[in-house]
Amino acid sequence: MSDHPDHPDHPDHVNSGGCGCGCGGHDERRAAPGIPHNPPGRTALDYRVGDYGSFLAAMLDRLASPAYPALRGLTVRTPDDPAIGLLDAWAVLGDLLTFHSERIADEGYLRTAHDPRSLALLGRLVGHVPRPGVAADTHLAYTLDRDPRAEDVVVTIPRGAISHSVPAASDEESQTFETSEDLTARWAWNELAVRRRRPALIGPDDLKRRSELLLSGTSLGLTVGDKLLFVFGGTAESGGGGRRLLLPVARVTVDRDEDVTAIGLPRSAPPSLGELVDEVRRWITDPEADEDPDDRGTPSPRRTTPIRVPSAA
Repeated sequence: MSDHPDHPDHPDHVNSGGCGCGCGGHDERRAAPGIPHNPPGRTALDYRVGDYGSFLAAMLDRLASPAYPALRGLTVRTPDDPAIGLLDAWAVLGDLLTFHSERIADEGYLRTAHDPRSLALLGRLVGHVPRPGVAADTHLAYTLDRDPRAEDVVVTIPRGAISHSVPAASDEESQTFETSEDLTARWAWNELAVRRRRPALIGPDDLKRRSELLLSGTSLGLTVGDKLLFVFGGTAESGGGGRRLLLPVARVTVDRDEDVTAIGLPRSAPPSLGELVDEVRRWITDPEADEDPDDRGTPSPRRTTPIRVPSAA
């Protein structure tokens, strides 16, 4: 045993913590990592117990630790030493394991997960099934340039025509859209006016409910008292079949701004009191012996106590 205090075999060298390699001691706590702390609201977990540097420093400190006297002979610390090369390889392995372990831990929580499959599995725990992804869509309005050589030209915009959106801010990206089908466009359709009316189909029952008809034009020459012939299911010229209805014009109102003529139709007079009483009496009285209840168009009513109805005045 050497008497020099810096020699590795000297008792004072072991007690003082010197290893003779210039590392400054063998305190293993010097490179020990801190306890991971993850407060709420984080977007990534602090889960690693160490990295390449901390793992390599901890193993080098153990070479000079009094707890491992068999390693006191390893005093070389250069990377070309086989022992140091082995420790370096284990430090790399520890760095990779802790890195991937931290990534796996992130996938176990909703806020820190990045893999779509992890989010789907987390949602499945509470019965949530995500809907399939749907491509974004939008409504496009095309404006055509007028061709001076023609009044109006029909233009076909083919399916798959590409349009790009204009980003509203510097951090946004332009989106690309394609038409899903062929579109027919005209120059006259650049500015479409709101259609305020359209032709309507009327029947005999409509004339009973409506008190006014709107006719296109203001030069019809109609006056109050004129007769209008309505033909349903045929034409007046052919004289063929079909229901006909002749109604007088009750009033005429001309609206030149809207280019329409409003024609008032006569409304049938309301039933008189006598007609109403006869109708009520017909439904509440028992049928005669020789009268079939079905002739009235409805099943025979139940027998009820007769009600005295005053006669019409």
